[in-house]
Amino acid sequence: MNKTNENLSFFKRFRFMSSVFALMMLGFTLQAQTTTYTLKGNVTDNIGEPAPGVSVQIKNTNMGEISDFDGNYLLTANLNAGSYTLVFRSLGLVTKEIQISLGSESEVVNNVVMNLDILGLDEVVITGAGALTVKKQLGNTISSIKGLAITESASVDITGGLSGKLAGIQVTQNSGDPAGGISVRLRSASTVNGSSDPLYIIDGVIVNNNSTDILGTTSVVQNRLSDISPQDIDRIEVIKGAAAAAIYGSRASNGVVQIFTKKGQSGEPVITVSSSVNFNSLRKKRDFNQVPLDWGADGTTVPATRYDYQDMVFQNSTGTDNYVSMSGGKEKTNYFASFSYLQNDGILKSTDYQRQGGRIRINQTINDWASASFGTYFSTSKSNDQPNGGYVAGILPTILFTNNTIDPSADADGNYPNMTFYPNILEYIETFDFTQENNRTISDFQLSLKPTDGLKVNYILGYDNSESIGNSYIPIGTNTIALGSAKTNTISTKQLNSDLNASFDKDLNDNIKSTTTTGFSWQSDKTLLRSISATGLALGVKTTDGAASISTDESRSERTFWGGFLQQTFGFNDKLFVTGAIRLDGSSVFGKDERNQFYPKASMSYLVSEENFWENSFGSSINSFKIRAAWGQAGNLTAIGPFDRLSNYSAISIDGTSGLIAPTRLGNADLKPERQTELEFGIDLGLFDNKLGLELTYYKQDIEDLLLARTLSPSTGFGSRVENIGTMTNKGFEALITATPIQTTDFSWSITGTYSSNKNEVNDIEGEQFGIGNFGFSVAKNGQPLGVFYQGYYARNADGSLLLTDGGLPQREKGSYDANGNPVPERDASGQPTGSSLSKVIGNPNPDFIASLTNEFKYKNFSFRMQFDAVQGVDVLSWDTRMFYRFGGGPATASELSGESVRGTGAAKFGIAESYIEDGSYIKLRELSTSYLLKDPLKGINSVKFSITGRNLFSIDNFSGYDPEVNMDGQSNGARGGIMGLVPIPSVIKFGVVATF
Repeated sequence: MNKTNENLSFFKRFRFMSSVFALMMLGFTLQAQTTTYTLKGNVTDNIGEPAPGVSVQIKNTNMGEISDFDGNYLLTANLNAGSYTLVFRSLGLVTKEIQISLGSESEVVNNVVMNLDILGLDEVVITGAGALTVKKQLGNTISSIKGLAITESASVDITGGLSGKLAGIQVTQNSGDPAGGISVRLRSASTVNGSSDPLYIIDGVIVNNNSTDILGTTSVVQNRLSDISPQDIDRIEVIKGAAAAAIYGSRASNGVVQIFTKKGQSGEPVITVSSSVNFNSLRKKRDFNQVPLDWGADGTTVPATRYDYQDMVFQNSTGTDNYVSMSGGKEKTNYFASFSYLQNDGILKSTDYQRQGGRIRINQTINDWASASFGTYFSTSKSNDQPNGGYVAGILPTILFTNNTIDPSADADGNYPNMTFYPNILEYIETFDFTQENNRTISDFQLSLKPTDGLKVNYILGYDNSESIGNSYIPIGTNTIALGSAKTNTISTKQLNSDLNASFDKDLNDNIKSTTTTGFSWQSDKTLLRSISATGLALGVKTTDGAASISTDESRSERTFWGGFLQQTFGFNDKLFVTGAIRLDGSSVFGKDERNQFYPKASMSYLVSEENFWENSFGSSINSFKIRAAWGQAGNLTAIGPFDRLSNYSAISIDGTSGLIAPTRLGNADLKPERQTELEFGIDLGLFDNKLGLELTYYKQDIEDLLLARTLSPSTGFGSRVENIGTMTNKGFEALITATPIQTTDFSWSITGTYSSNKNEVNDIEGEQFGIGNFGFSVAKNGQPLGVFYQGYYARNADGSLLLTDGGLPQREKGSYDANGNPVPERDASGQPTGSSLSKVIGNPNPDFIASLTNEFKYKNFSFRMQFDAVQGVDVLSWDTRMFYRFGGGPATASELSGESVRGTGAAKFGIAESYIEDGSYIKLRELSTSYLLKDPLKGINSVKFSITGRNLFSIDNFSGYDPEVNMDGQSNGARGGIMGLVPIPSVIKFGVVATF
């Protein structure tokens, strides 16, 4: 650069800085001409009750406050004299705007009454990083739930508290361990090999909710959202459908769960203290062999003592949850801080979970067009676990595989008797040591600018750092590892997201309003896995140090995602809204030629009830009527890992020299993301003076380019290659009903009901099908829902009865397959099955529908809530039942010993998978609670609330085991419904008290 250009550059910088300085001085001058006004009043709902938590904001500024517990608001603002608009917003109430005139009087009082918004059409929701949208403008579904509903659910996990609260969301607690993993699906599975979990965002931070098996036992895998205390939650917004991914990117192709934490408000400090104690118990005991007989060597029965091992391994347990928060602020600064401590013992002995966490949030108003926010959260947790269920040894699997005639107690020398090929059940409890430790920090910085009328700019920088450490110790002398073992796995995951979004609102004329939104996002995550394991431990040593054999392993992965979008919305007369968007998404996991993909979106929302003809014809009975439709595409970025597109060679030592071994799977640099196209239609109705709300939605998803392995010719030197070859479809219907049959000052009754159904089908799989879990019994099969059970079935007579052997035993069907692959039974001359053993689809773990019904009653300061969850038309594969057929501890052996069935019946059923397919349908009393609120009980105490809550108190089902809800493949996407040796979900009774000062 020459001297002249350098001088010119310097001059431009100087002129720019001078202009900025001049503008700042002008701003200070204008600010000096303002007057300090106090805006205050009281907000009540339509029945005269105080409305706490209402956002009160001066329109088109950053100035606002939140109404307190009694509905009072107090807002101090430096403003010029003139006319302004106060906007009052609250979840469940119709947004209200009032005009105020500021003049010589410095104090302005306005009391406001807000009506019930049963459809939530006036809710302001977040549809992108900081992008605010009124719900009535949206063509796709979005649902909101208050944090209080999660807190009062008695769930220690945020996602568990969502169960039954919203339509189209299936929440399944896969284990009854104190921090057992939870699966969340919005609508249905959208991939075969990837994840169908939604994207989780906390205060703008894309957070890690991985379910990683760090102990080598799938059934005790935790979700990382278990690190977050539900009591910190202000509200949750759930967006379903690919149309939403046009703003959030393809990582949101399975939907979005947005979690917003509590914030402070100006005024005197408000302190909230809560404490609770919970009592956990085994909901029901299952049937075991109680016949005091056993088979002798000669085939006759002999006397025997039977033991109920359930009493030896299960316990009634307790827990406590304690929380304190403080919020407050003055004028332009407010803060919120909290600390929580949770301790919960499991119903399986030697299991527990502890969690400590703290949160700080500071909001700063810089001036009338700029504000900033900073928040950070930290948590540490530790759990004592037991290996259990599924594909590994464990306490409950030992019970399944043993004859309960053995007393498991240790002898005088501390030696435990052999029960089966697994360790003794008391040996697990008293000598094994399995722990998980987690450390977590989530931080964000946000900047919000309104530099000119109609223009809003938001920036979010989010960081999530989590570390999980799994330690396991198996003592010397057990049946599984005679020399003992110790192992430590450490997984560290760091996630960063940087999002810049801007929106511009412009009234084109009196009838048309334009909203243009654009943004860019960059995200990265890095994962480091280290493992050290040892066998041949020294006596008394629980660590890997000094073991006879030590092995280590390490893997690293890194991904980046980027994307930008442009969205345009036109609103016509505030009743017809049309939106179109385009997004470019990229991911480093795909090849250079395929990693960038375009995804379009279009939606429409029409408030027909705003038309004059509607008001005149139907307005008296149908108060609100909205038609909506949305269409959108998104990619799935989870089906392959960071390096799966490559041919990954493995290192090996050959005669002391390093070498490489060729993989069996050939890389494919031309892989592209799976693409999901979704079409959604719906209507929203408000009936009978808005006492009844109805939300109905139909959707259809078409997923193409599924990433699946294709078998290669042996001449290639490789076994398979991942290609974009499969397809999947989902068709579903959702309904949400809300009603307030009675609403008076003293008494109210509200009802919420949900219903969701989905039909899933997989196609274009090479080779017709392949196994995806449950020991290969769960398959992805063309023309069938993902994860159906495909295995052997009973031979039957023409009338459907079982075709028995000459000895009176059931048997598996035999025959051959036709040209289409359908099984064809065959019979020999004696009428018995002949040919090869046949298999077919014998069960489906995908429910026909899920539903919930919640009733809530309030009488003065008393409240009562009851929630039922239902899952119907679902099959489970009960390995528990299978093992009880063959081993002596189950009811099958009891039936044979007592002469009720032919000896050998259980052994015959053991080899026929259809015999252990069971109906997994259930109706659960998910929540039952009552509370009483004391207002101003003592000087200095604003309120005290006492509550009693029950969770999972009873289940109406036909399942022979403990609980049909659990799953031995944990949070697996495709393998569902397998149950073997899993800890059941406990019944919980919780006593709590909350006080505010």
